[in-house]
Amino acid sequence: MNRTLFLLFILSIFYTVPSYSKTYVDGYVVCATDANGAILVKDDSGTNDLSSFAYASDPTNFDLTTIGEVGGTDVDIGASCDITPDNYKLKFFKLGFCSEDPTRAPVNSASNTVVADLSSCIDIFDNPDGKEVNIKPGEEVNLLEGEIVLPLGSYQYMYTIIDNVVNIKHTQTYVAASGADDFNILGYNPTQNDKTDANFMGKTCWTAKNDSGVTMMHTQSFELAESGGTTTIRGYDLPEDYTGSQPLAKFRCASAVGTGNAKLDWFVSIVNSFGNKMCAVDTSCTRDESKFRNGMNTTRGFNTNFPNVKQAYYLLKSDNTIATDPDDVTKLLWVQDDPDNIINITENTVGLKLNFKTNNALSMGIHQDANNSDELMAVQIWSGTIFGNVQTKTRRARGAWR
Repeated sequence: MNRTLFLLFILSIFYTVPSYSKTYVDGYVVCATDANGAILVKDDSGTNDLSSFAYASDPTNFDLTTIGEVGGTDVDIGASCDITPDNYKLKFFKLGFCSEDPTRAPVNSASNTVVADLSSCIDIFDNPDGKEVNIKPGEEVNLLEGEIVLPLGSYQYMYTIIDNVVNIKHTQTYVAASGADDFNILGYNPTQNDKTDANFMGKTCWTAKNDSGVTMMHTQSFELAESGGTTTIRGYDLPEDYTGSQPLAKFRCASAVGTGNAKLDWFVSIVNSFGNKMCAVDTSCTRDESKFRNGMNTTRGFNTNFPNVKQAYYLLKSDNTIATDPDDVTKLLWVQDDPDNIINITENTVGLKLNFKTNNALSMGIHQDANNSDELMAVQIWSGTIFGNVQTKTRRARGAWR
C-alpha cells in the first residue's frame, strides 16, 4: 500500500546568469557587462569584424563568433551571448516528479513517434487551461497554492508540460568595451537602413512591436511568406525573411524606450522544431519539413553550470500526444534527470520548494548590418532551457529549506 503525504508546495523562480550559447566556440557564453549590467560591445569600424561580444570571464577578448547557415553553407555570421531577461513568461499545464527515468530516445527522423513515458510520474500540478507565470529576477511566483498529495519515496526525475510559446520582455543597454562610453547599435527601422537616424539606433535596445503593431517573433521554422507555405504559427505572423537588415531586426534601439508601437512590449520565441531551419536564407525558399525534429535528448553535462544534469524535450500537440508536423506543435514536454537533486519524501517532510534557474534564458545576437557592414545591429533573440531544483522542508530541519 502506497503511503501519501500532504505537503505545502511553493514554486519559486530564481534567476542565474544565463550561460549557454549557440556557438561553435569553446565554453558557455555569459555576456561581459559593466557594473550596471550594460553589455560590453566592440566594433572595429572598417575592418568587417564580426566579433562584438566578450566572455564575462574574459571581458577584454572579443573573439567570440557564431557559425550559422547562409544559403546552405555554414559561415561566420556574428556574435551572440546570454543575459538574464527582465521578464520571461511561461504557461504551465503540468508538473510532476518521477521515480523512474521517463525519457525515451527519439528516432532521428521528422516522423518520430517516440515520447517520454510518464507512467511512473506523480502530478503535483495539472491545469488543462494552463497557468501563465511571469518570471522576474529575484521574485518568487506561486504556481499553485495549498496542499498537494505525494507518495512517500525518492524521485530523481522531474517533468513539466509548458506552452511552446515563450514570451520575453527585456530592455538592454550597451557600452563601449574600453570604458563607460555609450555604444550605439542599429535597431529595427521599418523602411530603410540609415545609421544616422537617431530614432532607430542608440545605446538602449528593447523588445517591441513593429510599426504595423505586429509582435516580433523568432521560430526555428523560418518560413518565408512568399514560399506559399504556412505564414503564421500559433497566431503570430512569421517573418517574411531572415534578419540581416534593419527592417528585419528584432529589437528597437534608440537613446531611450519609445512610445506607441515603439513602447516596451513582449517578444515571442516559438519552439516548434529541434532540427535545422526548414528554409535556407534566400528568396526562393521552399520549406523542407524533413528537417523538422520533434524530440531531443541532451547528454549529461551539456551545461557546465550543471555538470551532472541531462534533459530531454518532446514537442506535443494540444492533446499531449507527440506532434508530427511543425504547424501542430502547441506544447513542450521538458524532462530533467539530476542525480544531485534526488527528492526524498519521508514522513518528516512538511514542504517542497521548486526553483527554476533560467540559464540560457535569453540569447542575444548582434551582427553586422548587411547594408552597413561597419555597423552592428540588434538582429535576433531567442529563448533557451530552464533548470529545476527542488528543496524540501522537514521537521528535523526546524523549518529550514534544504
